[in-house]
Amino acid sequence: MTRFLAAALVLACIALPAAAQDAGKKPDDVLQKKDGGIVVGRIQKLDADFVEILVNGEKDARRIPLRELNPYSVYKIRLDRIDKGSGEAHLNLAEFCMSNSLYPPAVKEFDEAARLDASLAEKAKKRREEAHNEDGRARFEEAKRLAAERKYDDANRICQLLVEKYSDTPYFDEAKRLVARIADDIAKENEAKKKQIEDKKEEKEKKNLALKENQEKDVLTRTQEMIDDGAKLYLEGLDGESKNLTKAEKGWKGSEAALLNAHRNVEFLLKSNDLETIKKAKDFERAIDLILVKVYYRLGRMWAVELAYPTALEWLNKAAKVPHDEQMDRQINEILLTISQLKMRERAAGKGY
Repeated sequence: MTRFLAAALVLACIALPAAAQDAGKKPDDVLQKKDGGIVVGRIQKLDADFVEILVNGEKDARRIPLRELNPYSVYKIRLDRIDKGSGEAHLNLAEFCMSNSLYPPAVKEFDEAARLDASLAEKAKKRREEAHNEDGRARFEEAKRLAAERKYDDANRICQLLVEKYSDTPYFDEAKRLVARIADDIAKENEAKKKQIEDKKEEKEKKNLALKENQEKDVLTRTQEMIDDGAKLYLEGLDGESKNLTKAEKGWKGSEAALLNAHRNVEFLLKSNDLETIKKAKDFERAIDLILVKVYYRLGRMWAVELAYPTALEWLNKAAKVPHDEQMDRQINEILLTISQLKMRERAAGKGY
């Protein structure tokens, strides 16, 4: 493949814009060196081992060994200087191409030699077949290299060319097998990538599950602490009820806040996928309701005793909405009934009854 690129570069350099040349002046010779350098000028002499070229802008010609030049560049300058009508000249040039792995131009020169000289036809044809076969081999080796580097598109393009134009070589079948192998390799890589994505997804899900489990454990611990705080504050309210109503109200409202926060945690825990966590959440819910209904009942009872009936009714109605047992239901309704009777008497007295 490198030699094809080099050839293309030389051709590009040879095709200098007409505007850059004097009218009627022969185009400059362009030599490409193996190290990538370009020499532009007019060739003065060419022999078997050296080329002398007068580089533009220099007074004396340079003597450059042919071994330092890119083989395709040497081929081009020799092609420009051979007897175009000589089959032998084209045959010799073709052999030069063969010795330097320039198989496509070798095929071309062997064809030209056979066309120009019938006496060389058989030999040129045989060598042409060898060049064509070697060209197929070189291309196939390039395709294998590209496939090994996972440059599958480039490898497939070369294989397609081999299938289309090299069916008379062993590399026709080799190319088809390589295409099948590339397809298999691509399928395996895609499967590996798919598995890698699935593994990453599974790993992420495990991490999320572990994170959620840790979060749930943390919420379970904090919820228990909140329920304990609520129970403690409820008892503080009871202690203050007979001494300081402000202290009692503070204790019970503090208990309510702690228990409501605990209840919000319970709602989160009830959405868990873990059955044990759900069971604990339901136990928490019952414990919260047991204390909360007492808190509301005590606040309602306290304000009823203080004759602040609207405030008392507000708390007692809250108590009625919290799940509770029959005994607590009776206690709540007794106070509600008493408040109703007292309000009825007040109104009756006000109207003169």
